[in-house]
Amino acid sequence: MVLYLSVQTQLTDIYVDYIEVELNTGEIVSLNWDESEIERFNGGFRAKYSRVCMGESYAEGQLVKLHDMKIATVGIYSGFDHLDSIIIEEMEFEDGEEIYEPTHILPYAVNTEECDRT
Repeated sequence: MVLYLSVQTQLTDIYVDYIEVELNTGEIVSLNWDESEIERFNGGFRAKYSRVCMGESYAEGQLVKLHDMKIATVGIYSGFDHLDSIIIEEMEFEDGEEIYEPTHILPYAVNTEECDRT
């Protein structure tokens, strides 16, 4: 599975480390990944996260579990002492030929002062 994100932020060295989501079953799982590619631009970045895992297991074939999900926590990393907010503007999951865009939760603002910092 691959996750694509478009993020609006004024910070130039911020990274999304993981995203915890609440599934429609109420279970909270951590989405993390083995590989990432980030394209930065003025006012944000676009990222491609490959080999997405749900918890400890690869997420291939489990796209349907993400339908109607909610974002619980966003783990971020930044070298700045003062963090600004970020806005997740676009989110798209690709699992083989299947694509899922959770537009019902976007845009999603993250106050980085309140979220997990790794």
